[in-house]
Amino acid sequence: MLMNQQNINALKNFDFLARSFARMHALGQPVNIDAVTGNMSEAQQAWFRERYDHYRKQAERARVVELR
Repeated sequence: MLMNQQNINALKNFDFLARSFARMHALGQPVNIDAVTGNMSEAQQAWFRERYDHYRKQAERARVVELR
């Protein structure tokens, strides 16, 4: 499936948001992921939550390393 530039930019923006919210979570700031994804389609929610979980785990591992 070919993606147009608008779709690619939207994915980059979603990825940036997922990474940002994951970092906030790792720093101890409350993140309500249900509120963040509330207006997204089911497919968008699934993709976003997958990316958020990936970045959250990554940020938490990095935080543990920083604290050593």
